[in-house]
Amino acid sequence: MGANASWIGHDLPPIVRSGVEYFLLSHRGQLYLVPNACPHRGGPLKFRYINEKEQIVCPMHHNAYSIERLIARDTTLRLCVDPS
Repeated sequence: MGANASWIGHDLPPIVRSGVEYFLLSHRGQLYLVPNACPHRGGPLKFRYINEKEQIVCPMHHNAYSIERLIARDTTLRLCVDPS
C-alpha cells in the first residue's frame, strides 16, 4: 500500500467521542475520524471497502460515498500529529 493510499482501520476497537462512534480513515497521507454511520441509512461504513473511485461503499444498500465529501462534513475530525 502506497503512502497516499486510502484505508479504513477495520481491526481497531470502536472510537467513541461524545456518544458518536467513529472509524479511522487514512486518505492522501492524512488521518481522520469519520462517523461510523452511512449518511443515508446508518449502516456501519467501517466494515465495507474503498472502491477504485475513492468512495466508501455502504454495507446496507451499497451506495458509494466520496471520501472527499465524507471528510468535508463538519462531523468528521482531522487528526494532527504533535511534533513534540
